[in-house]
Amino acid sequence: MFDAFLTCKVDFFDLLASAQADFPAREFQSHEDHIAPVWVDRRMVPFSALVNVDGVPLNGYIQQHNEAASGPSLTWGFSANRKAAEVAKMIEARLSDVRFASTDAGGFELRLEPANAKPVSGMRPGESYRSLLVFQDDRSDRSMILCNASEDRMSELKTDERTGRKRLPPTTSLFVLPKTANEEDALEAFSRCDVTFFTTLAQAKARFGRVTIEPLFVAAPDGRVGEVSGSTVTFAEPIRAYGLDLKGYTQMLHKKDGKPVAFWWGFRAEEDVRLVAHWLSTRTETLSRAQHIGWGEWALETRPPASAGSEGAEGQSYRVFKVERSNFPLLTNVLCGATADMMGDMTEFPKPESLFKQ
Repeated sequence: MFDAFLTCKVDFFDLLASAQADFPAREFQSHEDHIAPVWVDRRMVPFSALVNVDGVPLNGYIQQHNEAASGPSLTWGFSANRKAAEVAKMIEARLSDVRFASTDAGGFELRLEPANAKPVSGMRPGESYRSLLVFQDDRSDRSMILCNASEDRMSELKTDERTGRKRLPPTTSLFVLPKTANEEDALEAFSRCDVTFFTTLAQAKARFGRVTIEPLFVAAPDGRVGEVSGSTVTFAEPIRAYGLDLKGYTQMLHKKDGKPVAFWWGFRAEEDVRLVAHWLSTRTETLSRAQHIGWGEWALETRPPASAGSEGAEGQSYRVFKVERSNFPLLTNVLCGATADMMGDMTEFPKPESLFKQ
């Protein structure tokens, strides 16, 4: 399978899928971003155990689709617990008659198409390529081993009907996902702003480690009259998920005359409020039809009061997101809020002890 990978051709994906048992996937991760003029769709699969190839331990798989003005490019490969130079030497030994060229960024490149290869019809020179890359990761003892190819060199891939572009196979078809939930599953479920979040959070409780749970009494986030009580959960160590360092979790139940009025819940992150708002804005599945009601605020769903006795904004139903800065402590809150009628049969929050491992 690894030798097939080194050719950077489509045959590799069928072999990888057939060798699922040899690559113990721990979880599926995804990141989609658009920073003009480049759109990036990245998929990662960390392994729960190292996979050894000629003394090089592979710790995960990554693939990425870049869409830019110059055309799309496809990247896929592995991360390894070895320095880039050591990995390059291992590959040269496997392929015998090849040598990597050093790159300006301190990595290594092996061009798999001749430098004078004729571009496929419709492509300009320099836009048609297939290369094997090895470069240093953020840590000195880790590196990335990647294939990089222009779309025309991967004509055997399936075409996405929506975009008309070639797409790498879904990582879910290449690996077997263990039946567990993790911190990114919980954050992804949170971005849907509905009651399913609490089930996912409880399933992922072991991922948050040791926590401190304290009662919380604050004013209603929506400014309505009533009593608000809840809990604040502080993590012993920041939990990294989708590029955010989560420091804690908060849930607040707003009641009036003993009956639930609204539910508010969410996380506290170390990042600047703009970065947290940007992450939330990328959750297009949830926010594609949302109304942007202010900086860092989205209305997912609003409707007139269900009761004829309710009047004005006081009785309006809503389901919203809010990102705001907290000064005590200096963190960013990312919250989902929903009126009681948006929460189905839910009348109380789950006990925080049932959502987090202590």
